[in-house]
Amino acid sequence: MLFSLTNIRRRSVRDPDGELAVVPKLLHGRASLRLVEQTTKLFDAGVGQTRGEYDVRALEAVMGDYRLGRCIEACLLTWYSFVQPGIGDLLTADELQLLEAAGLASPSALRLALWDAANARGGFVAPGERDAFLRDLAAEWGLAGNSEGIDRLVLLDREASAVLMLNGERPRAAEVVQLYNRGVVKTLLAHSTDVQFRLGSLPGEALRKVYFIAKRSGVLVDIEKADPGGFVLTLYGPEQAFGTAEKYGRRLANVSLTLLRSLLSIAPDAAMHGTASLILHDRPYRFHLTGEVLERLEYAPAPSEREAIYRLAEREAAYSVGSAVDVDIREDEEASEPSFDSLIEAALYRSFKSLEKQGYTHGWRIQREPDPLLADPGIVLIPDFAFVRGQRRVFMEVAGFWSASYREKKLSKLRALANDHADTAFILAVPLEAAATFSGLPFPTIAYKKDVRATDLLDLLNRHFGEREERQEAAQLHFVVLRQQAEERGYVPEREIASTLQAYSRTELLAVASNLGGPDCLYIAGVGLLSTGIIERIRVALEQALDASLNGRMPLDDAGSVAAQCLQAAPGAIEALVQLWPEFQIERPSLFDSFLRRA
Repeated sequence: MLFSLTNIRRRSVRDPDGELAVVPKLLHGRASLRLVEQTTKLFDAGVGQTRGEYDVRALEAVMGDYRLGRCIEACLLTWYSFVQPGIGDLLTADELQLLEAAGLASPSALRLALWDAANARGGFVAPGERDAFLRDLAAEWGLAGNSEGIDRLVLLDREASAVLMLNGERPRAAEVVQLYNRGVVKTLLAHSTDVQFRLGSLPGEALRKVYFIAKRSGVLVDIEKADPGGFVLTLYGPEQAFGTAEKYGRRLANVSLTLLRSLLSIAPDAAMHGTASLILHDRPYRFHLTGEVLERLEYAPAPSEREAIYRLAEREAAYSVGSAVDVDIREDEEASEPSFDSLIEAALYRSFKSLEKQGYTHGWRIQREPDPLLADPGIVLIPDFAFVRGQRRVFMEVAGFWSASYREKKLSKLRALANDHADTAFILAVPLEAAATFSGLPFPTIAYKKDVRATDLLDLLNRHFGEREERQEAAQLHFVVLRQQAEERGYVPEREIASTLQAYSRTELLAVASNLGGPDCLYIAGVGLLSTGIIERIRVALEQALDASLNGRMPLDDAGSVAAQCLQAAPGAIEALVQLWPEFQIERPSLFDSFLRRA
């Protein structure tokens, strides 16, 4: 729940360094509970009254402050609500049926019929004739009510006609106080320009997960090394994210409180402090988030819960006023697909994974949430993805449609990374409109309009980080071993050859394996490396199968099965094998039939 910032009761203080800080006046103590209990009773007494009869001034008078009264009213309206009554709530079933038959089942239809009736009488009904006119109209419509009943029916859809109702159980005063205090803190956070968490000793894995929990929630987040030690995690406010306090700010407030609660659960004894920066009356203020604030909001976990909440969730966290980060996940449990902070990243991950399953990524595998990269001075960069093939690892950052100031901050981090880690394999994906901004960096870049295409990414990976020449030279060292295996086993499958030679595409494999054959073995494209002995065994088996077949020919699929039995493998490319022997010929009498026969 967010309140109007002007309705938040607060006071200003000076920090030890002389900067202004804002301290919200939260409700606590028995006196506050008694006042809230009185307002709840006042609401209870008004149940059944219309909004027009409801007097907000009475509630403000009880609280002694009109701003506090408005906030408490907003809290109570989560348990109570003004419900717009329907025509059926005021009429009998027979009366409602008559109105529906006449097409008068809504207040607007009744008003139109009332105006038509008045126009039929000359367009005016004198005050002295009004009651008689409405009674006659009620009788015409089949209603037994008086003129007051007609008045209420035609005005039933007005806001002032809504009736105050209790939605469930009557709230306790402590619940209302808790909701108010949380709303005050969240309102200040929602209007912040940024929220910083200074973290002391914290496990590196936990730090990485905290970063991604904020990022997945759609909140712009940054992390840096602090001086003299620890880290600074910064969540950026609506001003940086082109959002409003009502939408993006609410998300920022929820994530800030959830992270603080989780961090205190992970490392209750660690040095930790949260500070929000905001502008009030054109002056900068600080708002300090501490464990005491959480205790006042009744967010802090009980001591017995601390161990149970140690591990942060790796899947998308659901944030609400009273929930912590979801941690009910076993160590060996993985989400089917990670969550993302942007549709661009999600689309890239899905399309790349799809190509990976089909074997079209040339051996590259995509990883979500790679390890952080560190650079001086105090720079911590956690890329969005990493692409791994063999011993090669390439990081990738997807630049979103950020604000100018946030983009500049990210740019400075990338410059520091380029200076300190010139040998780090890194790729950037940037919007077309920002391509010029990032053009000075020494990293390969993909410019995108709406989505980052996985095929473009693969082309860039292979072009800049494929190391094709190096792998081809290294492949020569494995030739002798593969030939020995072919002589010993009779057959080395092509897939195994490609893996050993680090050939990640068909073109690379053919270029390297063309020189793989030796005096006692032969490489056959589509099959693998075969010894001369196994080749002769296949030839003899095919001759025997043809001799036993009808008309001296056999279906090509059956010939493939004969060869597979000799190789002790699945049926392979029989046509490639047949080319070795001029005494065999493939016959295709139609598009759907193919046979092997003697030449």
